[in-house]
Parts: sequence; structure tokens; C-alpha cells
Amino acid sequence: MSAKDDPTQQSDADMAALREKIDRIDAALVDLLAERQACIAAAAGVKARIGWPARIGSRVDEVQQKVTRRANENGLDADLARKLWTAIIEWSIAYEERLMTASGEKRDSA
Repeated sequence: MSAKDDPTQQSDADMAALREKIDRIDAALVDLLAERQACIAAAAGVKARIGWPARIGSRVDEVQQKVTRRANENGLDADLARKLWTAIIEWSIAYEERLMTASGEKRDSA
């Protein structure tokens, strides 16, 4: 029996291909999250300069609505998307607050 006719070998090959694709997607997600983090850092600088708080409730709501809509359009479980983005948003706000505090401490000590 050839490898082509052996369902176990074919399943192994199928899984290897799927895992390779998942690994590529994971790498792309990490790259995008790093890019998002850089934007958050830039936003923290702007917010500190103009006196805005890190948390802007209307923006949080807007991002969640956009993510939920996009998830629904793409067949992604909306509950999963909301949970992921809640974690991302909360981390981002805390990161902005840390950066804004650090920049304020540097200004005060100068």
C-alpha cells in the first residue's frame, strides 16, 4: 500500500499542513499585536501631551462594536472576539497609563 493510500499517513500529512498554516497565522498575529502595541505607545504620548486620560469609554465601546461586527462578518465567534479584545483593550489601557506616568515623572524631575 502506498503512502497515498494509507489514511494514517494522509492524516499525518493533513495535520502537518494545518499546523504549519496555524503557525504562520500565529506569527502574523504576533506581528500585528506588536504593531498595535507600538501604536498604543504613540497614543500614550499624544494623550499625555494633550491631557487626555488613557481610558476613553466611548473609544472602548467603539472598538468593541467594530470588532464584534467584523467577527460576525467573518464567521468568528463574536463572544470569543469580545473576550480577546477586552483583554487586549484592558492591557493597552494599563500600558498607556504606565507610559503616561513614566513620562510625567520624567517631566517632573527635569
